[in-house]
Amino acid sequence: MKGIWGIALWLLAAVANAQTAELRMPVNGEIGIDPAGAVFDYRLDTELTPAVAALVERSVRQWKFEPVLRGGVATHAKARMHLTLIAQPVPAGYQLQVERVQFSTYRASIKMTPPRYPVEAARGGVSGNVLVAVRVNAEGRVVDASAVQTSWPNSKINEAARRYWGKVLEKASLEAARRWVFEPADAASQETGDATLVVPVNFWVGDATPPDTGWRYESAGPANPIPWLTPEQQVFDASGLKQGEVLALDLAVKLKTPVIGAAL
Repeated sequence: MKGIWGIALWLLAAVANAQTAELRMPVNGEIGIDPAGAVFDYRLDTELTPAVAALVERSVRQWKFEPVLRGGVATHAKARMHLTLIAQPVPAGYQLQVERVQFSTYRASIKMTPPRYPVEAARGGVSGNVLVAVRVNAEGRVVDASAVQTSWPNSKINEAARRYWGKVLEKASLEAARRWVFEPADAASQETGDATLVVPVNFWVGDATPPDTGWRYESAGPANPIPWLTPEQQVFDASGLKQGEVLALDLAVKLKTPVIGAAL
């Protein structure tokens, strides 16, 4: 049977406390798709126990996708992967299944001039990150922009300061974002209409960038929904996205393998 054995100690501990509650776990990572639609590369950002990680990898490595086309030619592509796993009780213990899967891909920028550092923020030594969402048309021009969230890694600041400096940094970010230009939609791969892209904008005084690993303080302002997306489309993972990288939420990465409800 597939994965119906001592799945992990965390499951047993959770059951002891949750009784009839369903056990779910979000899992994020990245996959590479070759021109034939097979998975050629794979990594997880979510830390899993070895047993669960092995089950997930074995399943993902077997997935098949529609070939990703650029200029009408099948090409290698990378996509962010967002899974929701659910543990179903069975006589022998628990069985992992895929409850939800979503993909988001990258899109190249043509002109992405960084914003001007607000003078009052620079003078006050205020650093921070703004996650910006832009809606671009088929020509790659920005037609709308919205600030998703502002955060201050390696900092502890109070709510009043978060709200004030969040507005200052977001205003500068959006002014710049409305002038950005991205690669046009690829008609050959049936990319039509507007696309939503997510971009991190970093404001850092001098070289005081936060560490990429390890424990750290982090303050964050409120998360704002992207106005032109439905609630279901608001679910995405921008963790690990670095300055200059662009995450496309609605480019077509089509999974051919039926995985929803499938046991791992």
